[in-house]
Amino acid sequence: MMIKTKLLLTGLSLIILTSFSLSDLPKAFTELLGRAKMTFEKPIGLVETDPIENEQMNYEYALITKSKDFEVRYAIRPLDELINEYNENKKNGKLGVSVHPNKLYSTAFEATVLNISGGQFPEPTIFDKEAVKEEFNADWGATSFVEVGKEFGQDYKYCVVVAIHKDNSGDAYCFYLSKNKANISDNMEKLFHLLKFK
Repeated sequence: MMIKTKLLLTGLSLIILTSFSLSDLPKAFTELLGRAKMTFEKPIGLVETDPIENEQMNYEYALITKSKDFEVRYAIRPLDELINEYNENKKNGKLGVSVHPNKLYSTAFEATVLNISGGQFPEPTIFDKEAVKEEFNADWGATSFVEVGKEFGQDYKYCVVVAIHKDNSGDAYCFYLSKNKANISDNMEKLFHLLKFK
């Protein structure tokens, strides 16, 4: 009887802790996660920081170390509205030479890297198809390392951009920023798999 009670209390505690961690996220960010069919696990040891408005790349959520020497930013781009619009235009014969939203991920990634870096586009690393499926439940993924422009980077100099895409769901971007290269690799490993597709 005592063991069953302890198990029940443990289970309830986990449910309560999980619900608090989910409700800690900003509503707009959770809505985008829902539309893009994604999950996000909030990490321990980082604190929320307000997104900085800029013309290079908008993002919805950011976390920073207490020492303020490393930051990760998240941008979620659901495909639902774009696919609905594409299908509606196709049905009404207004499509022209439009590209299906499921085929825009590579171009969007390139444009994002060019924007935040002020025109740099070093050769990206495209993730192995099986690995990106296993690790992120995604259909495609890529990463690139750049020095960031002042507007997006602010006080940071370096950025590792990670992009993942899943057909009929969305695109997501993670920006790992720091003033030095070593600090990025030290911090990003524990954060790498927190954002995934369902």
